[in-house]
Amino acid sequence: MPGFQTALVNAAAACDAAAARASLAAQRLGDAAFQTPVDPALLAAERQISDAAAASAQQLRTDPELLHAGRIVLHEGRTLPLVVPFGSRGHLATSVDARVEGVAALVRTAVLHAVATRDAGGLRVVGIDTATLGASFAPLRPLADAGVIEAVATDSRAAADAVALAETQVAEHIAGRRADRMLLVVASLGDAPKTLVERIDALARSGLAHGVTVLGCGLPSLPQAAVMHAVGDHVEVTNPPAAPFGRGERLAAPVAWPDAPDPSFVAGEAARLAERHKAAATLSFADLLPAAPEAGDPAKGLEVLIGRDAAGEVRLRFDDATPHWLVGGRTGGGKTVLLLDVLYGLASRYAPSDLALFLLDFKEGVSFTEFIPTERDPSFIPHARAVGVESDREYGLAVLKTLNEEMTRRSNVMKRYGVASFAGLRQHEAYPRIVCVADEFQVLLAGNDRVASEAVALLENLARKGRSYGVHLVLASQTISGIEALWAKKDSIFGQFPMRIALPGARTVLEPNNDAAARISLGQVVVNREGGTAGADRVARFPDTDPEAMHRLREQLGRAHAGVGAPRVFYGYRPVHLADALPGERKPGRALLGREVSLHLAAAGVDLDRRPGRHLAVLGSDPVGGEALEAAVESLAGSGSTVWGVDFTGAAIMHPISYRISDSEFAAKLGEVPDDTLIAAWGLDAAALDSKGQKALRDLLRTGPARGVHLLGWWRNFRRFTDDIGGTAGREDVACALVLNLPGGEIMGHFGTQFQHWSPRPGRALLVDRHADTAGGRLVVPFSRPEGHAPGPQRSGEGTAIERTRQ
Repeated sequence: MPGFQTALVNAAAACDAAAARASLAAQRLGDAAFQTPVDPALLAAERQISDAAAASAQQLRTDPELLHAGRIVLHEGRTLPLVVPFGSRGHLATSVDARVEGVAALVRTAVLHAVATRDAGGLRVVGIDTATLGASFAPLRPLADAGVIEAVATDSRAAADAVALAETQVAEHIAGRRADRMLLVVASLGDAPKTLVERIDALARSGLAHGVTVLGCGLPSLPQAAVMHAVGDHVEVTNPPAAPFGRGERLAAPVAWPDAPDPSFVAGEAARLAERHKAAATLSFADLLPAAPEAGDPAKGLEVLIGRDAAGEVRLRFDDATPHWLVGGRTGGGKTVLLLDVLYGLASRYAPSDLALFLLDFKEGVSFTEFIPTERDPSFIPHARAVGVESDREYGLAVLKTLNEEMTRRSNVMKRYGVASFAGLRQHEAYPRIVCVADEFQVLLAGNDRVASEAVALLENLARKGRSYGVHLVLASQTISGIEALWAKKDSIFGQFPMRIALPGARTVLEPNNDAAARISLGQVVVNREGGTAGADRVARFPDTDPEAMHRLREQLGRAHAGVGAPRVFYGYRPVHLADALPGERKPGRALLGREVSLHLAAAGVDLDRRPGRHLAVLGSDPVGGEALEAAVESLAGSGSTVWGVDFTGAAIMHPISYRISDSEFAAKLGEVPDDTLIAAWGLDAAALDSKGQKALRDLLRTGPARGVHLLGWWRNFRRFTDDIGGTAGREDVACALVLNLPGGEIMGHFGTQFQHWSPRPGRALLVDRHADTAGGRLVVPFSRPEGHAPGPQRSGEGTAIERTRQ
């Protein structure tokens, strides 16, 4: 038997050799060797002494519920081991705390013995050491890093939390939810309030039968405990176990504290036991996947295995009791790994018809690329309905709107059937449960703008009503502090998130007085089903992901659900191109300009019909404006209109067009445009139209749509645009605009105050259609020229500077 227990057995074996001499020592025992007078019958029991010594050694070898707590001192320096019941058979207390070196040695001996003699993962250790600030546990640091020692309280508040953990252990043991044991080690309490001592006494009374053992240093009145009293330079033991030298409730022989083990031995043994615990407590990623895939029934909730703790497997649920989860952890703390463990575990347990995933990642990362097809791997998880990679806030808002609309639909169906719960709905129609995960969700709520206020309102509604309709939220973040939009709604939203999951470095997921996340290491997670309340924590170890196992699951699910299409994916960092437009997205007379930042990522455009004002202005100096206009012209090809083109920038493709107009003749040609003609103009701000040219332009804007004439123009200078169209008088003559890098404060005078919060950013544009958008514009990713796609030939005309080109 290796390690610490072997050392104890060797010490006991040494007593066997001394047992033969014990009878000789007995006749010399006198009052000087005892605290109380010696029973004459005891002095005559030489055989009893020898048998007792041998029995002590044998007990230590075979009974893990015994602790070698010190040395019974006989005459002339001879000793026998003091063996006391421990673990499930008894508590142990001392009259002085761990500021006495012998008591500190007893603390370390007891912890190592308890961990060594229990099955790995079957014991939790919680410590209190306020007088020495945790120094008593310092040599046992590897056990703390491994999560065996879950907490060491070093102040009065943390001490109360540690006692609360033990009280929760008793309550869960009584309820049948735990089968492991907890060792509550009170190394020192300092000036603890009387109420805390009373709580520890109550634990001692009920703990032995319900999973808690107490080692109470400095607590000589601890109920149901053998007590070691320091008296001068020796120790008395009251309420002792059966011993060779006893008088009623007191051990007649003096006792010495245990010898302090060699520090290197303690450190080495703690490290060995820590590794044993890690190996036993950590599941592999494959262990998270069930033997019978997709066999789960979502009617009553969703369940997933995430790891193990001292009590065994840790399973989390989405149900009426824990409908939404709040997950926190610093960068590199394992948040992404845990989310992948959870989501792949869910996907393996439930069919796509029973579970729908909406996944949003608001940071620069690849958290959810494991769910979507890529160039490297075309497999995907069929449960995923929509995935945002480096999502825009507006895309997240669109997903939340979709989920709220889905709740409304389900509500109407439930009213029709007369049911009030998702379980009742499933009896009639097979709606899936929905899990929406938003990683770094605080980005969605950043600032105090329209997006943030709408997102908060939608989140509040989902949080309050989601459990009834089978819609669940997982909000993950490094921190939720400092989010301005949450100031008035924080409690109403997060009050609906009883499940709190804290990884290393999480600061605000748990209650302020709960520092459990500060005491765990990588690969561990704090699970708290009571809204982060101190004392309700479980510390579990979860596995790292396994790319091969994940790939096998994706392929397996793909074969089983071959008819399920791939999820819609919004890549917040990727440009979009007209060449990727689907056939159904191209319609006659519709100028396509980009893709909406929305759940369905539909192609965004404007209809150039015969209503007044059906012209398009691309506004802003961003070069993508020329490329977006180029895509719009190309999307109109084949619509039956003649295309005239003019380029004042020299940079646009100018293809496909029917005629090219030279810069110098543009103004004159405005009055000669035939019916059913599109005029595409790049860089109109450089045309420098005089009053006559501006009048011709304004006339064309007002009268053109009625005869099928439409202008698609790019103005890089907004002031020049408003001057050319006649300012406010011409506001309605250009109903459609694609706004690029112009701030809301500059454009709201022309388009309306609802655009004052528009903040331009690269790769995004605001599409405004006065006839279609009543509440404001639409955020789009403008079409750009594919990388490596060279501009088409710039052809010069002859004579009139107008040249026919091939469409």
